[in-house]
Amino acid sequence: MSLSSSKTPGKGGSLNISLPMRLTAPLLVLVFGVMATWLNYTLTLDANLARDLSSVRQRAGGVAARLAAMSEHLLADNLQRVVQLELTSMFDVPELVSAGIVDSRGIILADSSGRWAGFPVQGTTLAPAATLIRPVNKVVIEIGENAERVYAASPFALPRGGVGWALAELNRQQAINGAREDARTQFYWISGAMALLSFMLWAILHYGYASRIARLAGGIQEWGAGRRDRTLMPGGGDEVGRLAEVFNTMADRLQSQEVDKLRLEREVLNISERERRRIGHDLHDSLGQRLTAASMTANAMLEQLKSTGPLLTAHGELVAQQLREAIAEARSLSHGLAPVSLEADGLMAALRELATSVSRSGKVRCVLDCPQPVLLPNVETATHLFRMAQEAVNNALKHASASEIRIGLEVQGDNVILEVDDDGVGLDETPAPPGENREGPGLGLRVMRYRAQLIDGQVDFGPAPAGGTRVRCVAPAR
Repeated sequence: MSLSSSKTPGKGGSLNISLPMRLTAPLLVLVFGVMATWLNYTLTLDANLARDLSSVRQRAGGVAARLAAMSEHLLADNLQRVVQLELTSMFDVPELVSAGIVDSRGIILADSSGRWAGFPVQGTTLAPAATLIRPVNKVVIEIGENAERVYAASPFALPRGGVGWALAELNRQQAINGAREDARTQFYWISGAMALLSFMLWAILHYGYASRIARLAGGIQEWGAGRRDRTLMPGGGDEVGRLAEVFNTMADRLQSQEVDKLRLEREVLNISERERRRIGHDLHDSLGQRLTAASMTANAMLEQLKSTGPLLTAHGELVAQQLREAIAEARSLSHGLAPVSLEADGLMAALRELATSVSRSGKVRCVLDCPQPVLLPNVETATHLFRMAQEAVNNALKHASASEIRIGLEVQGDNVILEVDDDGVGLDETPAPPGENREGPGLGLRVMRYRAQLIDGQVDFGPAPAGGTRVRCVAPAR
């Protein structure tokens, strides 16, 4: 499982980037989760700021209203000093920055700092709140704010007529910091939860699926290469485990069919070889003996004709010659049908006879290179090796235009090694065009591979050291 993308860094070029799905999916979840968390952080912060602003506005209005009621009562009793004491001792509102009482002329009657009594409100710390003073006909509370402060102004009736104002200024920075801290804490917790969720998703995809699918792919690849190992296949009751179980069932069925097919083909080939051997023995033992007896009779008759009928001597010699040729042909046919004898050294003798027969033609020199005696008690293995050597020699004669052929036979450890080298043109490895049925050594090579498989061997085709082609088969010497 992977996600691929490409981009072109230059003209005619491309850069491919591929990420496995077990990384892509958690990363996408993490990215979208963080984006959603950031949006939630923004919305939460805005909501908290709005809520805290409303709360501070209410407290500011409450402070201004309380100061207005208190000042109206105390000033009516001419207790302006008490108003000042009440203002300088206000500690129950932590956000309070300043508070004051202003008459209708804009003169400060009392303030929380105790510094501005008798001064005009303009130019003092109460000036921002004083901007809320309006002509009023009824009791209202004016609220204003900037980035960090909230102001409130509440009117009240003065004892000698007119309207006074109670002013209050509250600092909302603490509320802002609290709202931001709450939103930031929530952002961190949700981001941490998204990171943990992404890690868990990666772990599930990696250990639960990706690594097991990789094991399944490796097991299938090993099976395709001829190496079957059930320990490579993943288990479990999920989809991957069921897929591995289905593949194992299919592989078992195919392997069983392959074993049955190989057994049947081996039996057919063995029956064919046994029938060839029987016919060869019949030719040698029956027809060959009859032809030999007829040849001896013809030779005896020829001796008599030399003295009694000289005119028939030429005809007698022709009959004797034809009988000798028939005997040679029957012997050749019997050897071709049963080339390997039942003796342990039958393969060496058969290969030597093959080399001699090829060299006798006079067109190609063929030699047997067997430095040490090679004894194979298994007639089936010896027969298949001979047939492979025979096919390789025939291919060299027909298709390679070779002038020399070497047949090598030796034993190394528990294996017997057969090599057939020629100095011809070599194998044609170019593929045939579509639709063309190219005749040549292709079928012979497939037959040689099949024969090697029947004797648990391995055959390779490649260049010979002196040029041309080398056919090399390694099989158990049993």
